[in-house]
Amino acid sequence: MRADRSSSDLRCLVRRIFPGANPLRRRTDYFEPFALLIVALIAAVTVVVALFIAQAELRDRLIEVEHEQAAKHQVVATIVTEVGDPNAAGHRSVAVRWGQPPDERFAVVQLPPRAPVTGTLPVWLDQQGGPTAPPLTRADAAEAAGLAGAGVLVGSAAITSVALVGARLLVTRRRLAAWAAEWEKIGPQWRKHAP
Repeated sequence: MRADRSSSDLRCLVRRIFPGANPLRRRTDYFEPFALLIVALIAAVTVVVALFIAQAELRDRLIEVEHEQAAKHQVVATIVTEVGDPNAAGHRSVAVRWGQPPDERFAVVQLPPRAPVTGTLPVWLDQQGGPTAPPLTRADAAEAAGLAGAGVLVGSAAITSVALVGARLLVTRRRLAAWAAEWEKIGPQWRKHAP
């Protein structure tokens, strides 16, 4: 009994998607299978394009990671004093020093919120010895590549969905207009036979 119902449901689905030789079919009835085929093709192409873009982004970011990690190095600096408003919310500025005299260096860096204003702090330096942002990591590169690929997928899905809904509204409007035109022809004949 369960197998008969599932095969019947499958046949109904196939008939709905592919109208075939149904004498009541209209030209607009071919829209669903055609739209389904187009959406499947767009989805397949989008996945390939998203993978290609993600790989290209990953390759470019990994080159950038290697360059930044070669150009930057980390030192442990001692916090000297807080600069600016100590009650400010968010990051706070602190003066730090590193190295030994006569090569001792000073700089002002941002301290994370809730971090103590005493002790030591790791500081990243560029090739000239000035403070800089930490270098990108492989995880940052992978995240950027994933976001690029996901952006392509989401953008394509959004555009395809909007186009499909718009086309379906247009087809439905045409279908209803055709039914109305046919009823204008056949309606009076039915009214003549009504008791």
